[in-house]
Amino acid sequence: MADLVEAGRFTTEFEALTALAVLESAGIDARMVTDNAGGALPSLSQLSGGVRILVRAEDGEDARDVLETEEPLLD
Repeated sequence: MADLVEAGRFTTEFEALTALAVLESAGIDARMVTDNAGGALPSLSQLSGGVRILVRAEDGEDARDVLETEEPLLD
């Protein structure tokens, strides 16, 4: 994927994985980016700014719309 933009930022990897599934079900290719020392330190993601979801630049607006209009990912 070239020219990536951030579609969303989440506190936990679970929230980000849920958002990733929502985007993929809408036909938008997305990637999750996090820094948690390979899973050894999950809290490191929060310290580094959260878990980010990236999409192609041309899908950025649509991806943000999908994430904003979707039901809350967690209640």
